[in-house]
Amino acid sequence: MDKAKIIFDTDIGGDCDDAGTLAMLHRLCDKGEAELLAVTACYASPYVAGCIDAINRFYGREVPVGVNYAVRNDSRGVYAGALCDCFPNRFPAEDYGTERAPQDTLSLLRRTLAEAEDGSVTLVVTGNLGSMARLATSPADEYSPLTGGELIAKKLRRTVLMGGRFTESWPMTIYPDGNPAGGAVTWEWNIYGSGLETARAAFDNWTGELVLSSYEIGSYIHTMAGYPDCAAKGDPVALAYEIHNHGAGRCSWDHTAMLEAVRPGRYWNYHAMGRITVDDALVTHWSPEAGGLQTYLLPKVDYEEIRQVIDDLVDGK
Repeated sequence: MDKAKIIFDTDIGGDCDDAGTLAMLHRLCDKGEAELLAVTACYASPYVAGCIDAINRFYGREVPVGVNYAVRNDSRGVYAGALCDCFPNRFPAEDYGTERAPQDTLSLLRRTLAEAEDGSVTLVVTGNLGSMARLATSPADEYSPLTGGELIAKKLRRTVLMGGRFTESWPMTIYPDGNPAGGAVTWEWNIYGSGLETARAAFDNWTGELVLSSYEIGSYIHTMAGYPDCAAKGDPVALAYEIHNHGAGRCSWDHTAMLEAVRPGRYWNYHAMGRITVDDALVTHWSPEAGGLQTYLLPKVDYEEIRQVIDDLVDGK
């Protein structure tokens, strides 16, 4: 199969699985299975671009990085500030807000898609849907005479989103942060954190194939336990996992979306194509629709096998 040409849109800096997923993507690039075109953040802070670039540089790649100035968060995150401070990168925090600051996510997405061959790019989204919504509703600009919807239909092969819950297929109870005292929920964080208007703008205006790796897919697959103890010296991803939970590993929500993007159909089955909507409580629902292009993943391969695949890839095997 052709090499997967990836744009990775992420909320890296908080949960460590984003950092682990970027590491896995670089390993897939090393194996010749993927090509990393750009990394965009679905929010902006003084530290997120430096965090991304530090990981990219560790793996020997310097690719365009964008941040979403429409969603600003000036905190250091859980580990974004530490990675930006501790490792070489092109985007030091003091440059934020100056002419040396990274490009806006929307303009970088539009530029990268405009320069790509038709139907060649896979977009992987592992954070809130702000970048998707802005792209889907964007007008023509200096990079392309096409609207965002036209660019999506013309340039993207598919989009894989880590997000959503589908209780019809996965009747499991979810307690945020594992805390039953907080009460069970039926929403998933990337959808909930987007807000209703943004989530609906993304789903309702997306003109290409969209595959969701829902909360349940990655929650059963725990990877990268002990990674800080065995990683190469100076590995920024090891520091991210150490800071986040002292190297205990993490559920693989974002890894599974990336694995599906690069190796489509190998590890999961697909629900029927149709339309995904978001109700007023920010819960996702699938419904049939003639010609629909939206679906979600279902089990196929044993969870332990997938865990081993992910850990081996991150370890460079």
